[in-house]
Amino acid sequence: MSDSEFDIFEDAPQIEPLTEDSEDCVGCGWCCLTDPCSESHRRYGYTKRCPDLLWDAENTRYICKLMLDPEYGEEVRKSQHAGQGCYAPLNSWRDDVRDRDDD
Repeated sequence: MSDSEFDIFEDAPQIEPLTEDSEDCVGCGWCCLTDPCSESHRRYGYTKRCPDLLWDAENTRYICKLMLDPEYGEEVRKSQHAGQGCYAPLNSWRDDVRDRDDD
């Protein structure tokens, strides 16, 4: 089974958006590539890029493998407020979702 066949939020309970105006996460990678989360820091230290961020070419978006972890995924989804919308709705990457691994 490929990583692109996973639905990150498949088993996650539905959570209300941060606000009524919250934009959905589009998987642009801006947050994870520019400022990895505390879960990433705990596991890998202060790295420039989280090793568990995966570009999914089939779905044209980044996927957080930490959220897919069978043992810790639920905790990570809660701590990162999965399903509550984009943290940076004004960032320009939202309109240009692409693989930025070589940028």
